[in-house]
Amino acid sequence: MLKSKEVNADLSHYKELHPSMTFKDLNEARKIVNLYSLANSKPIVVEKSDRTRLRYKCMIGCPFVLLISQDGKGPGFKNNPQYKLKDMRKDLKDQFNLNASTSKLKRAKRMALQKLLGSFLDDFNRIEAYANELRLSNPGSDIVINLSKDALEQGKRKFLRMYIFFNALKLGWKEGLRPFIRLDGTFLKGQCKRQLLVAMTQDSQNCFYPLAWAVVDKETTRTWIWFLQLLNNSLNLKDGQTITFMSDMQKGLINAVKNVLHLSHHRYCVGHIEAN
Repeated sequence: MLKSKEVNADLSHYKELHPSMTFKDLNEARKIVNLYSLANSKPIVVEKSDRTRLRYKCMIGCPFVLLISQDGKGPGFKNNPQYKLKDMRKDLKDQFNLNASTSKLKRAKRMALQKLLGSFLDDFNRIEAYANELRLSNPGSDIVINLSKDALEQGKRKFLRMYIFFNALKLGWKEGLRPFIRLDGTFLKGQCKRQLLVAMTQDSQNCFYPLAWAVVDKETTRTWIWFLQLLNNSLNLKDGQTITFMSDMQKGLINAVKNVLHLSHHRYCVGHIEAN
């Protein structure tokens, strides 16, 4: 890491390269190698270059080949949200002989993660454009996005939930998939701390296929009702009397099935999956 070194007149900071060096990205690696070439008056040329690696060779006067590639273990050349404070402290000590306090390391890591989060938020801002592309490329599909009403009242746009049901899956349902729907929900990991709701079905060979899915803020009776109402409209289930529904024993889901489809208890199957 050479970000703290200034480009001085004689480029003395760039006269040496070390195997332990790491770079934020390939652009930074190219810059350092070019400065090394200038500082030592050695013509170094790119022998190979792609999105994940660089390979240089020296024309005259330096008997080495320089290979820079993505490091899947350490923090170098790529963003690493799992970079631990103790590893940060060790790298600073080994490479720069610097001792950094825990508070400074935490602050530096927080700033780096905020930059990563910024691009993550940008992706959320593109969701509506993505939904429009899905509608154009998959005519007949049901793509629904809800924004937070509270945020809208404050003049802000905040993503709340999204529902997707592709038209090809509707056609598959009509062409002979079993009248069986498995409902389930799971946690989404990473920066997106939300819930994924899924409806699946079976064919005659007992293979499962996804029908519809949604990303919601929480798995509650309210969000399951929202999901099942959209699913009902997509498949025209009406009262659901000809369909077998299977789920775990999540209370909010059972209440939602009763609320949307008005099924009596013996008309739906509640399977508590224990072993698998």
